[in-house]
Amino acid sequence: MLYQMKTEEGSIGIGRDVITRIIIEVVEQFQGKVLISNAKGKLLGPGMRLVGVGEGSFIELEMGKQGLDIRLNIVIRFGTSISMVTEQLIIDIKENIEKYTGIEVNSTAVVVAGLLSKQMTRRNIEVRG
Repeated sequence: MLYQMKTEEGSIGIGRDVITRIIIEVVEQFQGKVLISNAKGKLLGPGMRLVGVGEGSFIELEMGKQGLDIRLNIVIRFGTSISMVTEQLIIDIKENIEKYTGIEVNSTAVVVAGLLSKQMTRRNIEVRG
């Protein structure tokens, strides 16, 4: 359990899968212009899903004293604005996690691991929010 809160009525637990699902849905709003990757820019292949590896395994989450710390590696399709995408991702991830779970987001780091056109061009651009 990533987050657990106890109340008089009982306890509420929120797992890692809930947070990663929210993040994946935010990324999917970019309609294929943004893809979740590992730190080296490797995208999740179809065979990896069959062995139980999903996009959530590429997302780093840590619950700190001041809230949730998120680190997300992405690949952006060529022609898409890096600054626009990263800023919007940070805003939407923070808003959606706080809205749906009540967990405060302390920091969000979006790392552009690469740009994708006909070939992958590796990058290492980190944007924090």
